[in-house]
Amino acid sequence: EYGAIPVNAGRVDAVEEIRKFTKGKGVNVALELIGLPKTMGQAIESLGVMGRAVIVGLTDQPISIDTYNQVLGKEAEIIGSNDHLLQELPVLIDLARRKILDTSRVVSQVIPLDAEKINKRLDDLENYTSDVRAVIVL
Repeated sequence: EYGAIPVNAGRVDAVEEIRKFTKGKGVNVALELIGLPKTMGQAIESLGVMGRAVIVGLTDQPISIDTYNQVLGKEAEIIGSNDHLLQELPVLIDLARRKILDTSRVVSQVIPLDAEKINKRLDDLENYTSDVRAVIVL
């Protein structure tokens, strides 16, 4: 209903900004792609009534949920999404390294491990450029 909400979580309270943008209602769907306990919590906290938080980012750190206020009281859903099995990652990396797996349609930009170029790429992402799948290489 509200579209994508650009929020720089490092400078503002992301949940507060989302609440302002949605006039206090919260979002229907929150996608967490970073894998930090903080952003997972923000995704859940930003939900509106009947909202869904989809957790995609990977972490080995637990998160804490206020079961009634964040889930039951809103009739919200927390969904885990994983497009691969952990055991598949080494195989996929090896296939890509040996050029058996064609990543040409997945990766839109290859960036060398250089602070200036990485910072430029991050600036581009903040400005919503279309080439969003960048890979940093040595």
